[in-house]
This record gives sequence, C-alpha cells and structure tokens, in this order.
Amino acid sequence: MLPPSTPSPPSDTMAQTAPAAALPSRTRGWQLWAAVLALGLLTLLAYSNSFSAGLTLDNGVVIGDDPRIRAWNADNLHLILTHNYWWPMFESDLYRPLTTLSYLVNYAVLGNQHNPAGYHVVNILLHWANVILVLIIVHRLAKRLDLAALAAAVFAVHPVNIESVTNIVGRADLLATLSILLGSWCYMRAAESSGWKKIVWLTGMALNALWGIFAKESALMICVFVFFYDLVWRWPHLTGENFLKRLGQAAWEFGVKGYVALAPALAAIWAVRHWITFNSPVFGQIFVDNPISQPDSWLAGKLTAIKVIGRYLKLLVWPHQLSSDYSYNQIPLYGQPGHALENIEAWVALAVVVGLIGLAIGMWRTQPLFTWGVCLFFSMQVLTANLFFPIGSIMGERFLYLPSVGFAVVAALALDRLTRECVRQLGLAERGRIWLASGLALLILSALSARSYLRNLDWRDDLTLWRSTVQNAPNSFKSYKGYSNGIWDIALDNYPHNPAKLEENLNHAIALSETGLRVLDSVPLPISKQDNTLYQDLGTFYRIKGDFLRDRGQLDEARSFYEKSLAVLRRAEAVDHWVNDTSHQSALARGRPENDIPVVGNYRVYINLESTYERLGDWDNAEKSSAHVMLLIPTQPIGYRLRGTDLFNRGQVRLAAIQMLEAGLLDNGDATAWQALASCYQVMGLPPETLRQDGPNHVLDINNPAVRQDVNSACVGLVQELLDANDHEDAVAVRDRFIKNFQVPAELFPKF
Repeated sequence: MLPPSTPSPPSDTMAQTAPAAALPSRTRGWQLWAAVLALGLLTLLAYSNSFSAGLTLDNGVVIGDDPRIRAWNADNLHLILTHNYWWPMFESDLYRPLTTLSYLVNYAVLGNQHNPAGYHVVNILLHWANVILVLIIVHRLAKRLDLAALAAAVFAVHPVNIESVTNIVGRADLLATLSILLGSWCYMRAAESSGWKKIVWLTGMALNALWGIFAKESALMICVFVFFYDLVWRWPHLTGENFLKRLGQAAWEFGVKGYVALAPALAAIWAVRHWITFNSPVFGQIFVDNPISQPDSWLAGKLTAIKVIGRYLKLLVWPHQLSSDYSYNQIPLYGQPGHALENIEAWVALAVVVGLIGLAIGMWRTQPLFTWGVCLFFSMQVLTANLFFPIGSIMGERFLYLPSVGFAVVAALALDRLTRECVRQLGLAERGRIWLASGLALLILSALSARSYLRNLDWRDDLTLWRSTVQNAPNSFKSYKGYSNGIWDIALDNYPHNPAKLEENLNHAIALSETGLRVLDSVPLPISKQDNTLYQDLGTFYRIKGDFLRDRGQLDEARSFYEKSLAVLRRAEAVDHWVNDTSHQSALARGRPENDIPVVGNYRVYINLESTYERLGDWDNAEKSSAHVMLLIPTQPIGYRLRGTDLFNRGQVRLAAIQMLEAGLLDNGDATAWQALASCYQVMGLPPETLRQDGPNHVLDINNPAVRQDVNSACVGLVQELLDANDHEDAVAVRDRFIKNFQVPAELFPKF
C-alpha cells in the first residue's frame, strides 16, 4: 500500500474529491511509476498460472478453426474486413475485425499458432494497460495515489475478470475497455484544455472510439462514460443561475465542444450494424442462452434482469461460485412456478439497486468519486444488462470487466472509510492509520489474488472448465452438454485404441447429456425456445453406443440405441427447420431479395442423421439428410461424399459416381471420395486406367466418353448446388474454373 500523496481528509468522511485538474503537485513521478510497476507485478502474480490455459470454449473455434488468421496476406486481410467475427464457422451479426486481426498477429506474425501461451501474454499486457489507465484516471479524480492504486489493484486481480483475461477470446473486452478508458482520458484532458491542445485531445478521443468499435461493439459505451464524467464532475461547476441556462451551457461546453468528436464512431457503428444486420441470417436471440429474450411478460423480463444485476453485485463482493455459463435454467425467469425464493431475490436486488443509486445521488456533491463509481458500475452495463434489449446471454462474468472498475472505486472508498472509522474509534495516530489501511488492503488483495489463481486452474482445458461449471451452475443445461463433450473428447484423445475406456467415458457422457435434456424438458418449451445442439450431441452418443453393442453382437440392444438416436436427432431436425424458416422470413422482412437469402442450419445434425439412418438401413432418408448437408455447406466435400454412399447403397451407381466426383472436384486430396469413385467405376465396368493417381493428385481420363459425361454432369451439378444455396459468388468462381480447367462447355451451366 503506497503512502498517501496528499494530506488526509477529515477522519469522519470518505476521501474528499474535487473536479479533475492537473496531477497533484505532491505526487512525484517516481511514485506513479512505482505504482505502475507494482500493479504489473500484482497482475502477473494473480495470472501467473494462466499461461498454460488451453484453447477452451470458443477459443478452439475462433483460433483453432479460423482460416483467416493462418497467414498475413492481402486475401486474409480482405476476408477479415468483409466477413463477420465467427466466419466461416457459422453466421453471426458480430463484426470485430480488429480483434480477429490481433489473433492473426499472434498466430502468423508472432508464430504462436496453436500454442496458447503467446495469446495469454498479449491478453495480460492489455489487462495491465487497462489497470494503468484506471490508476491514472482515478488518481486524477481523487487527487490521491493510494486510493487510486487500491482501486486499480482490485480491478487488476478480481476473479470475475478471469473470463476476459485468461479466456483468450475475452480479448474483445480488453480491447474495447482499452479504447474506452484511453478515449475517456483524452476527453478529460480536452476538458481542461483550450485552443489547439483541446483539438488534439478530442482527436485522440475520436480515434480511440473509432478503432474500439471495430474491436467490440461495447466500445460505444465511451459515450456514456464521458457523459457521466461531465455529469458528476463538471455539471456542478456550471455558472448558470437556473437549470435551463445550465443545460444550455452544458449543451455547448459538453456537446458542441466535446461530444461532437464521437460523431465518426457513431456513424461507423450505425453503418456497420445496418450492413451486417441486413446480410446476417440471425433473426433474434436464442432463448436457452438468454431466457430474458422471450419472457412470459414485460415485468418478468425486467425483474429477471434486475435479479442478474443483483447476482453480479454478489459475485463482486463474494466471488466464490464462478461459472463460465448461466444458460437455461440456471437463472429462472421471474414468476416461474416453483421458484419463490428466486422471485424474492429479484425484489431484494431491485431494492439494493435503487438504494445504491439513491445513495449516489444524495452524495453527488459531497462524495463525487463515490457517485462516479456507482454510475460507472451501472451505466457500463447498459448494453449487457438485458434491461433495454436482449443480448446473446442472460449472464456472463465477461460482462463485468468494465463495470468492475466502478466497483473497484467504490470498494477502495469503502476500505478508506472503514480504516478512518477504526482510527477514530481506536484513537490511532496517522501512522497507525497507514499501517491499518495497508494491512487491510494487503489482506483483501491477497484473498482476491488467491481466488483468481485458483480460478485460472479451471480454465486449463475444457474438461476442467466444464467440471467446474457443472458444480457452480448445476441447473444450466449447457454445463452438462459441455462436460459430456469434454469427457468424450478426452477419451478420443487419450484412449483411441482402448474400447473399454472409450465406452466407459461414453456412458458418462450419455448420463450427463441426459441430465441436460431433463433440464431442457423440465418445463415444456415450444419449438421456438428449444435448442438443437444438445439433441445433436446426445443423438451422436446414442449412435456410438449402438455401435459398441453391435460390435459385441448385441444387435437388439444396438437397434434400441439407434432408434433412441434417431428420436432425439429428429427433434434437432425440427428445431433446425424452424430456425431456417424464421431466418428466411426475417430476411424477407428486412427487404433482402428471395434469391439472395442463404439456407441456414446446423449441418452436423444432418451428418449425424445420415449416419443413424445408415445404421437402421433406411437409405432413402439417409440420402435426404446428406442432400441437406450439401445444401448447407455446398463448398465442403463431406455432403457429396455421404450422398454418393447413400445412392450407391440404393443401387444408383452412376449418380453415386457423379456425387463422388463432385467431392473430388471440391478437394482433390479427398482420398476417400476418389477411392469410392474408383469402386463405382469398377462396378460400372470401366477400365482401371480411367482413374489413376499421380502423386498426391488424382487424374481422370476425360477422353473416355463416359468419364467426359460424368465430369460435365459433376461440374454442372456442383454449380447448381451452389446456386440452390444462394452462394452466387462461389458459383461464378467454380463455373469459371471448370470451364478453364476441364473444358466444360459454358452453355451447359445454368443461367444466373
């Protein structure tokens, strides 16, 4: 704990604060630098075991599967700038090119590739930068280095921030917060400047706001941040004799001479949201991820959101039970039968929220730093609290990263008040107050750091994380889904040739998935509120269990599991069709042309359906499922290969050959497709030299009339599949390639 840098305020009040001004004269430069270094060491200690945390949760998708970050080149930069954050894994209405660009730097420029340590280093450095900004901002407002250092330290090591720091894809939160804090610092300096200096500082704010929104949409909260700075610190010093004149002064001083610099960022976020919303198939939020998106009533939604804010406060004060997921039905909607205590909790939370806001208003003039901290905590949740509009999740600790700054300020003030009260009661001298304050601060920071250290262990891999989630969020269906997948993935990685161990883990995964299903089915949900990913996983597990039984000769038991697999996968299929239909109608309502609307869906559902139908010998439905895979991912060979197999087993060998050929045309290295094509040609009586291998490539004898016809049919069919999926860009590129490389007559292709 650093010694105070200014004389102590009266012992019967909290730390007195004044409007922002230049750095206090008694704060020497070395003291500030010492605080910066001390906070860096404290941060490093709390996160010292985070470097080995793996690519858990979304990290495996965003970093492990995104082809745009594999190499620094113009093509990848273009893809990053022109596609959504989750491309190409699935469609999304999120656009965060700067965050994706930072992963590209890690992966390709720094050479980290799939090694998570380098990504963690960048995250911790970004977090430290935010901690430093909290230090200098609070120092400027409080005029006390000890108070600012304590607030920054609480922010640095608080365990709720693990999800934004140790979780690599939490980098979006780190970057957005950096832009908000740095931009707001520029605004504070601009408010104290004039002439060209004011213009320079406002330009700095404008640039920070502009780049921030391309890291994460929440960077827009800089508007709210600077507004509450003005409201708390500058409004009381306006000289107008009545409210209207002061309002006019504020409009000129704050708005025209300040907020106008945010106009470019506001225009950019509007343009981006308009563009991506128009083109995205996303039509709304998923109920099981955020039940507030479809509450039974307006009151139920608002009180549930207030209850979540109360839980955030509880986590900040006592961060014991931390979870990476709070999906359905961990936080029941207000008014849901059988949850009387939860309903009472919502009203208690409302009373606490109203009480804190009332206290902040009452202490506005006497304790502006307290008021500012409370305003910061609540206002920085405007975009994530589900009070004004629903978002993708009902609750997430990552949403507390920036609001926790406000909590840290209030916590530092509370500790300061506590120590001064103890000094007054015990009659201690100033030196005694310093020792007492330092001791209490050290105790609190040690406890928070220890909890953060332990929480980092949960993020070691998917298995440890989901095990912790099941323990701390036992009513979330997704916790069981994630844990079951973690158990099965661990078995596949470690026991690929140990059937007994594989089946043991499979049984555990099935039991967990069935528990998740019971959570989903605890209250009958309409199809619009259901989730198909758990159905898909459980259907897969049932089919694999059937395979184990079949291989042991237990055919009746195996068929029973295949039928269970089919039943749950059919539920997934029904939800998937509803999603596509609703997405289509939503796109039409936004004015998107019919032939420009893509078919959307979870292609894995249909891959698993095809496999289950195959086990049951239902080749007709297997073919329908594989055909839908082709429609959903027309540029990937798997759907064509599966459909070729289904057609072959239906006796349609020629059509099967064409489908296998389409798969090979999409990926010349797909050995399975070429081998299947060779089998088709063998059945058809074509000579072996019709298809030969030349190194890694496969070469067709296109001089053979039958092969020539098949090549033409496959090329034309592939372009038609792309058109059916409304993928016109790829259809043009593929058509032109086939005309050039295979001399397919242009007139054979469909007109578009």
